[in-house]
Amino acid sequence: MFKLNLKIAWRNLWKNKFYASINITGLAIGLTAFVLLLLYVNYEESYDTWSPELKNVYQVRAFHSYNAPDNKQYWQTSNESRIAALLKQNIPQINAITKVENDWYQNYALTVKNRKSLMIKGIRNADSAFFKVMPHSFLKGNEATALSKPNSIVLKKDLALKLFGNEEIIGKTISIVRWEGDAVTDFTVTGIVSEPNTPQSVNFSGIIHTGEFDKDNQNPTMHRYMEIYARLFNHENLNQINENVKKVYINNLKSTFTDSQYSYAEFLKSGNLPNCKLFPIDEAHQNPPFIASWIEKIKPVSLIVTFLLLISIINFINLATAQSFQRAKEVGVKKVLGSNKGLLVWQFLMETGLQSLFALLICGVLIELFLPAFNQQLGLNISFWSNQKLFFILLQLFGLFLIITLLAGFYPATVLSNYKPAAVLKGSFSNSHKGLVLRNSLIVLQFVISVTLIIAIGTMQKQVSFMNQKDLGFDKSRVINISANYNKKIANDIRKVSGVQYVGATTQVIGNTYAYADKINFQGKKLNLNMVTVTMEAFPALGIKPLQGRLFSSIYRQDTINTVVLNESAAKQLGGVVVGKQFRSYENVFQIIGVIKDYHAESFDKSIIPTIYKVTYLGGMSANGNLLVRFNSSHYQIIIRKIEEVWKKYYPNYPMNYQSLNDAFIHSLEDNSRFMNMIVIFSIISVSLSLSGLFALSTFVAKRRTKEVAVRKVLGASNMQIINLLNKSFLHLVIAANIISWPIAYILIKKWLDGFVYRIDMPVLPFIMATITSVIIAILTVSIQARKAAIGDPVKALKYE
Repeated sequence: MFKLNLKIAWRNLWKNKFYASINITGLAIGLTAFVLLLLYVNYEESYDTWSPELKNVYQVRAFHSYNAPDNKQYWQTSNESRIAALLKQNIPQINAITKVENDWYQNYALTVKNRKSLMIKGIRNADSAFFKVMPHSFLKGNEATALSKPNSIVLKKDLALKLFGNEEIIGKTISIVRWEGDAVTDFTVTGIVSEPNTPQSVNFSGIIHTGEFDKDNQNPTMHRYMEIYARLFNHENLNQINENVKKVYINNLKSTFTDSQYSYAEFLKSGNLPNCKLFPIDEAHQNPPFIASWIEKIKPVSLIVTFLLLISIINFINLATAQSFQRAKEVGVKKVLGSNKGLLVWQFLMETGLQSLFALLICGVLIELFLPAFNQQLGLNISFWSNQKLFFILLQLFGLFLIITLLAGFYPATVLSNYKPAAVLKGSFSNSHKGLVLRNSLIVLQFVISVTLIIAIGTMQKQVSFMNQKDLGFDKSRVINISANYNKKIANDIRKVSGVQYVGATTQVIGNTYAYADKINFQGKKLNLNMVTVTMEAFPALGIKPLQGRLFSSIYRQDTINTVVLNESAAKQLGGVVVGKQFRSYENVFQIIGVIKDYHAESFDKSIIPTIYKVTYLGGMSANGNLLVRFNSSHYQIIIRKIEEVWKKYYPNYPMNYQSLNDAFIHSLEDNSRFMNMIVIFSIISVSLSLSGLFALSTFVAKRRTKEVAVRKVLGASNMQIINLLNKSFLHLVIAANIISWPIAYILIKKWLDGFVYRIDMPVLPFIMATITSVIIAILTVSIQARKAAIGDPVKALKYE
């Protein structure tokens, strides 16, 4: 019986190959999108799961505002280093604790003797306990002693091969320059570790141990911020452990308030809620500070992929129920010959399963074709057949195969198996409308999804255009940012290069922002404002003009002592007209000499915060980290090469790292652009599948009404009247879908736009265009088939069974 049913299923698919191909292709595309999403989700969830020992490893996170882009409190990964020693002393459940410097994505210059220097990312400085906390598989060297001595380095296997090839490298020396201006330091290779088989939060290409993290400065007001990780003996009673961690953190925090002007009590009154806790390492990646997690970013894509799969299933159900009357005689004969309902349901489910199986096979091919582009779009390196979780992915796919087979096949199978043989064999069934309500409902649902996605695409394009064209508050053209602190000598030499207009520096510019909150007292009000250190030429280099007062100038000696410039947001917070007024910061008095327009140093999902700009080294942060060079020509590649020659004179062992502000701006939009592109691509595919389903269904309906069309033509109906007749049956469904989709689209798109601090107002045009587009496309799609039916020979049509 199985073999017979399989033959019947195959013959029926071959007989209706046009409709079957649409179903199979639609399912294959829907499955491909789903599998790509599944691979991405599995990849993100696999972070920090490469070793069972990681279940006892925790990231120390404190709730504070230091270095936050908006000076608000977050559960941050970067914390005061002194906390590590205090936790080890006061929390007996901690087995080991380690400190590792933040990943600044800074290139370090590595040189092996008699070989060319290489700029390498991911070299991170840690204390001697790093590998006692973070388990890694040592290919060479001893885990217990690899970082026991200062100036030792442990390399990942890939970096070891890049630097030394297949040589024996334990005990060999690597010369490293960590920052520009640093002396060359020799590090001894003490180990090689393999790359974990899952991604890791504490990513590195090499771990160096300089020894500078082994002891902390005993002065509680001297801060050094870094990442801290703890390994517990066991992870029981975590809530109680975290209560003790919080006490240790707050006690240490209280000891830092030595300034009589600002006490711990005032710190609490300002709205600060100090806290600290141990965060499971396998949850760290899913909960990043400052930015939305990957779960939040993937939600719109997940929704659209679900719609895509749903549309594929809807297409199948629609065509299966529409074809049901053609299978009526087959069912009637089988029932007369003794087939029961269960056998018939099994037969039709087998047909659905066969199509789903073909779709899965095509899906496998499509994944191999599109996975490289998918990886490039998201900056990942995901594989399918060599995936660590391949068994679970195949298991999920099998479950999906069963669900699709049941969803797409159960209702049509039930409808077909319920036919009454007497009515069918009398020939009175061919004009039955069974399943019409469901089919129409599914068409409406399909177009609700499609119209919503068309509106979403239109709105996204407007938001992208808005972000690309928005006034940033500074001129990003013809400016490069060299990753370096300001050095007067090198700055003066760069100014002498023909084509260089300005050389300045700042702690805050798009692409590299360092936020530092300063406590000020202005006319009796105590406020926390963002403090940015700049040089005299920073504003001219950025093309910034004053709105009130003036900018810094070397003409005025006091500008390097006690003058500041405010941005608009800070000026408003201090009362609006502030030029000439003064405020106190700690023991220093500063005079406001000018106000500039707010300018963007972060992406558009973060607001511009009230900021004070100063040249002086008094009153807080003075290192800047961004050396800005503005050119007087847009063709500046030759000028950059000349600047690099100047750079080599000062830093021969450390190549110049730079980025244009145009590229930095594009990079700031990159994260959102990636997901927006995915949403647009999947949306277009979803709409295309809806239209292909409508095309197939209209073809079938036109064939089903062949006799009616022929009779109408014989009675004098024109071709246009017949085309309009067939269009009406679909047009009112499309209009109904538009009416339903508008409020749904409005709610979903508003929620998406709310994720941007700087965004467009809800546009009306995409709603109107989506309605017009959907109606026109539906009319054109149906009219193609309606015309074929209308121009057919009525004599042949009246012979149609």
